[in-house]
Amino acid sequence: MKSLALFALSVVATAAMAVEPADEIVINGNSTQAVSLTLSAVSNTANENTTALQNLASNSGNVRVRAGGNSTQAVVGVGSYVTNSADGYQAFANQNLSSNMGDVTIGGDSVQITSLLISSVTNTADGAHSKAVQNIASNNSCFGCPDRHSNNGPR
Repeated sequence: MKSLALFALSVVATAAMAVEPADEIVINGNSTQAVSLTLSAVSNTANENTTALQNLASNSGNVRVRAGGNSTQAVVGVGSYVTNSADGYQAFANQNLSSNMGDVTIGGDSVQITSLLISSVTNTADGAHSKAVQNIASNNSCFGCPDRHSNNGPR
């Protein structure tokens, strides 16, 4: 059992090193993020040479919560399934539920809540020059959106 735990830890550490460092996230105010899922499943998969990024209640990209700002993000659900997948030639998938992503600044109060009850939230990029970006209660500033002027993936 001890060797299995060490193997699992080394796999997680290796996967973490393979990911590019995140853009800067600066929290000078208050930030609360919570995920509470009961009888639910969360899945994020990527096949060879594809990318899948998934955020539940999180910040991603250049996100700033200024002093005096309050950011509350929550994902709550019962009997639900959340999945994000990248499969196929230039696949890219990015999913956010209650999150800030990209160039976002919060200076006041921001409350973003995703409530799921016997629900399914799916984001899939599959085939040829595929791209997929999904946001539910979020601020985006279009970080990770496909570049409208080319087929070169996210900008």
